[in-house]
Amino acid sequence: MLSIQDNETLCRVGPGTPMGDLMRRYWLPLLYGWEIEADGPPQRVRLLGEDLIAYRTTSGSLGLIQNACPHRGASLFFGRNEEEGLRCVYHGWKYDVSGACVDMPSEPAESNFRTKVRATAYRAAEQGGIIWAYMGPDQADPPGLPEFEWCHLPEEQVHHQYKGIYECNWMQALEGDIDTSHLYLLHARLEEWQPSNYGVFHPDKAPHLDIIDTDYGIYYGASRQDGPSRTYWRTTQYLFPVFSMFPGTPDGTVPQHMYTPIDDNHTMHWGLRWNPTTKFDGPRKLQQVVTKLPEENGMGPMKPAQLGRPYPGWWPVADHANDFLMDREVQRTMNFSGIPTIRLQDAAVTASMGTITPRHREHLGTVDSMIIMTRRKLLKAARALREAGTPPPASEDPAAYRRRSCSTVLPAEVLWHEALSDWHAARTNEVPTGLAPQAEVIQSG
Repeated sequence: MLSIQDNETLCRVGPGTPMGDLMRRYWLPLLYGWEIEADGPPQRVRLLGEDLIAYRTTSGSLGLIQNACPHRGASLFFGRNEEEGLRCVYHGWKYDVSGACVDMPSEPAESNFRTKVRATAYRAAEQGGIIWAYMGPDQADPPGLPEFEWCHLPEEQVHHQYKGIYECNWMQALEGDIDTSHLYLLHARLEEWQPSNYGVFHPDKAPHLDIIDTDYGIYYGASRQDGPSRTYWRTTQYLFPVFSMFPGTPDGTVPQHMYTPIDDNHTMHWGLRWNPTTKFDGPRKLQQVVTKLPEENGMGPMKPAQLGRPYPGWWPVADHANDFLMDREVQRTMNFSGIPTIRLQDAAVTASMGTITPRHREHLGTVDSMIIMTRRKLLKAARALREAGTPPPASEDPAAYRRRSCSTVLPAEVLWHEALSDWHAARTNEVPTGLAPQAEVIQSG
């Protein structure tokens, strides 16, 4: 468990908070690149508790600026995106992507007042089809963008699968990814003989964790028995501050999640996958369909645009108000949860804890050791930054993000982290297929 104070430190990300200061040392995913166009409508966004406006200028430069115009506080969402800047419609003050006021038509021509006014603006950059934001102190010379392998592959080898808002704290959402013990329970079908589209199945529901601390985060191997002298390994990466790679598929595809802290109580959940050598067959579309069975893996359809809110198009239909589309008959006869997709199953249980779960009331077991270590490492890093100015893990090392995860079956005597080290560090494209599994293996989160 965590103390009440440690839980507050871990979860709060607004300006001036220890974890908020840590988060601001990293590039964070903000929008898909296609969501804003040159001279197109500005977009309301919210990041680390700050209301901001994102836009793309005439020449394609990216702007990320405070919502409130420095003049009288009118929202720049209503602004005119024109001629390399964003102009407030109230009095016509115009700002460039650096936040400098470049025009004040409401002031006398001889006035130089505009040179004294600046809006808060942050760096934004596009990579891998995503717009990233850096809100840290070194706006003039920010660190390099994280060098995830998928950011540098042909687009045919990358599939952006799903995106949507979780109504809970970022850490709460992330902890679901580094908790492997729920896989063959929450996401499971009821009986082994049932069709695989009812859910996943493995007879060993109590994994053993082998956890390795790193200079970029933590990763672990979760082992389950797979017959005499055979071990089924599922490996998961946690990379500072909001990234995870959960076990991949036998063809070498690696899935990744990203958890953008919108504020203390809302998180943008992103899902993608990539293959280091092979393009994906068929359309690489967002998975926004729900059926009675978990045949899709996304967050389902989105509500009609939630005008006036940040990220208006990314609020899922499935939420508390409709019990995340739970079907009790499906739960009774087909699968463990009765909720239609793996992502919605995760969203339901995570959000059901409250927006910030009271961790001082928890009772954690041995399978929760990865969660415990991750919390401790985050708290230690946030305190080291605040007390000694120590840069947090990987914040100045973009190459640290070239990592992978996998799942495989190995002989029991083999050291998994040695056998899989080249794959995990993206030093080889030889897929670690290992032995053929005896128990059924179906990949999920």
